[in-house]
Amino acid sequence: MLIVVSCSLRLKMKPMSEEKRKVNKAKAKAVAEYKKKQGLVLKEIKNRGSATIPEISEATGLQTSDVFKYVTALTQFRKVRVVGEKEGYLTYALAKE
Repeated sequence: MLIVVSCSLRLKMKPMSEEKRKVNKAKAKAVAEYKKKQGLVLKEIKNRGSATIPEISEATGLQTSDVFKYVTALTQFRKVRVVGEKEGYLTYALAKE
C-alpha cells in the first residue's frame, strides 16, 4: 500500500527594507581584494605546476602568512592539494576536477 501526501506550504515574506538592500561598500571592497590575491596564488600555482608557500610569496609579493591563509582556504575548498615536499615545505598543485 502506497500513501502519497501532498503538502503545499506558502510563506509570506516581508519585503526587504531599504537598509538591508544597501551593499556595504567596505565589505565588498575587502572581498574583491581577497579574491584578487587568492587569484594571484592560484595563477602562480598553475604557472609553476606546483609550488611551496615561500615560492608563491616571493613570486606574488604577498606576505608568507597571507599566502598560507589563501592556500589553506583553497585546500579546504579542494581547489589545490598537497602533492609533496620540497626543502621542508609542503608543495601544492591544482586539484584535479
